[in-house]
Amino acid sequence: MSDLVVHETASCYAFARFGRQWRLCVIEHPRLGGELVPGGHAEAGEDALATAVREVLEETGHRVRLLPPPLPEGYPHPAEASVWHVASMPAAPDNRCGRNHVHRDHIVVGAIDRPFAVHGTPEHTVRWVEHGALDRLNLAEDTRVLAGELFEMIDRVAAARPRPAVDKRLAAELLRRQEEDQAVRLVPVAERTPELMERWRAVDEANTAWLRELITARGWPGEAMVGRQAAGAAWLIAQHADRQPDFQQECLELLSAAVTAGDAEPQHGALLEDRVRIARGQQQIFGTQLTQGSDGTLVPYPVANPDEVEELRAAWGFAPLETYIEQVAAGVR
Repeated sequence: MSDLVVHETASCYAFARFGRQWRLCVIEHPRLGGELVPGGHAEAGEDALATAVREVLEETGHRVRLLPPPLPEGYPHPAEASVWHVASMPAAPDNRCGRNHVHRDHIVVGAIDRPFAVHGTPEHTVRWVEHGALDRLNLAEDTRVLAGELFEMIDRVAAARPRPAVDKRLAAELLRRQEEDQAVRLVPVAERTPELMERWRAVDEANTAWLRELITARGWPGEAMVGRQAAGAAWLIAQHADRQPDFQQECLELLSAAVTAGDAEPQHGALLEDRVRIARGQQQIFGTQLTQGSDGTLVPYPVANPDEVEELRAAWGFAPLETYIEQVAAGVR
């Protein structure tokens, strides 16, 4: 066995929330055939975690955030991302080794907080699959077994922890600022004086500055920190931080991670995703951002995948697009 060739590799089981449902990222491999989770060989001097993150980015275009293995309920300390398992897998000759060899595969689990954000050109076709679809895929049996097990535990693995007691004082301040935000916006258009519009600007700028300071000091104010209603107020302030686009982008990243952790409302993540995309001149995903058409009626800004938008809206719990436009036009949300 002294001449056994062993290659260090890493595989990443990367999950994302689609609304309230988890999906697993798989690639269609053109050489090996069938579906695989992203992964590949380590480069010189590269540890397994870095290999997994790099391979996910290269093969799928997604940025993955690695998750720690599960700890017992009530464990008081935060865990760090690490390798979950190491498996020795026989490998046939390939372009790296001309004979049978072994892959010492480091298996990690990760979250892709923004499954519609692609960074670079993916090397392979990417699919997002539900738990119930595993048996219909051309997966290796080891991948199918482990993926099925991970689907059962991903909620707990991704959950926000530790979960301190709700900060009631902070929650009250968020709700107070939400009231100010809405007070200026609910004034009928015909009654919006220059003084009101200046007040509107001042409220938004003050709320944005305050939220920036809060995030710097304590991170994103999710449901674990401030409760569900006040967490919604934090999203609203970020949604209206249009004068600070870089900060709004930062909020999107933090809110998306909170959604993954079950610490924020998925619809809020979708709304801010569309808002940031339109502000950056990109096509939106869910059709939540509207503008006036040439005939004066409300229409969505351009949507990336019009054929899929209704399915996506349903997965996130939004009304059909036509109904949504009617509700917004009538002043109902």
